This record gives sequence, C-alpha cells and structure tokens, in this order.
Amino acid sequence: MLEVKLLHIGYSKALFSKPISGDWKKGDVIVLLGDNGVGKSTFLKTLAGLLEPISGEVNLNSTSIGWVDSSISKGVYLSVEDFLSFGINSLLTEKKDWLARFDLNIELDRFLDELSDGQFRKLCIIRQLLKKPDVLFLDEPTVYLDVKSKLRLVKIIKEVQMDTLVFCSTHDLHFSEAIGTELMEF
Repeated sequence: MLEVKLLHIGYSKALFSKPISGDWKKGDVIVLLGDNGVGKSTFLKTLAGLLEPISGEVNLNSTSIGWVDSSISKGVYLSVEDFLSFGINSLLTEKKDWLARFDLNIELDRFLDELSDGQFRKLCIIRQLLKKPDVLFLDEPTVYLDVKSKLRLVKIIKEVQMDTLVFCSTHDLHFSEAIGTELMEF
C-alpha cells in the first residue's frame, strides 16, 4: 500500500543523515514518537504527498487519504453539519453514528466557534473517518483530548485498523503503546 525507498525528508536540506525505507499495508498502525521539531510531521506530510521529498521515493497505492493536521483552526463560520459534509459524501446516520462513538453530544446545527478545542479535534478526526480512507495520517491527534477521549480514540483506531493503514505522530507514550503495531522513534 505504501512503500518508501531511501527517503530523505526536509525543507531545504535533509533532516536525517540516514535515509528511511519501509513498506506498510492495511492493518498496520505506525506510530511516530519523538520530541518537537524532529521531523515527525514532515515525514507524515511527505508520505501524504503534501511535501516533496529531498530525495528517494514514496509509492502510495491509493488516492483515498485522510489527513488530520496537528494544528487546530476553526477559522470558518460553519455549522457542524456543514463541516462534516463539505466535500464528503456521507449519510446523516453515519455522521450521527461517529458523533455517538466519540461521545460528542452536540447538535449538527451548532457552529464550530461554539465548540471547545477538544470537541473540534474530535470533529476533525470524524471528518476524515467519514471519507473511509485507505490511509489515515494523524498528526498529534490527542492534542486537546481528555483521558476518556484518548481511550475512545484508541478503540476507534483499533476498529478501523483492519481496513486502513494508519500513521500517527504523538508525544504520548501510553497512547502510542495502545495503538501501535510498529514504532518509529525520531
């Protein structure tokens, strides 16, 4: 599903002296663990095709990708329904099911700016899960999530894992141990 060969990542120069190589498939949950600024997000962006590699190859055999960014910006004046529907073909029942699975008791006509950062973070993840992606990139998905929400996210990742290749960057050691099939330390 996703293969990298002799990959060097970075912006103007390579972040690492040794290239990265690997081959991953649906069912794998790859956890990127490391300090701030070491290249976890850069690696994810390169794998997702959002950033060109310095050198090497990224072969991603799917166009069905979900991306949850590490930053959080509600930015636009949208309702929950509009945010979950924009560019995504999903049923109302699917939206309500995901809201319930994340224990989000919010009305679909509420506006994003009325939500807490944790609630909005869950919506960002739900939005990508509604796409039913083959590959899901989660860049610091537990930011703003409380302990119960993190445990719920672990359960959800385990549920979608069979049909999805998941890459997840995190600082949370307990979360990484709970979800990962492979650990990449940066």
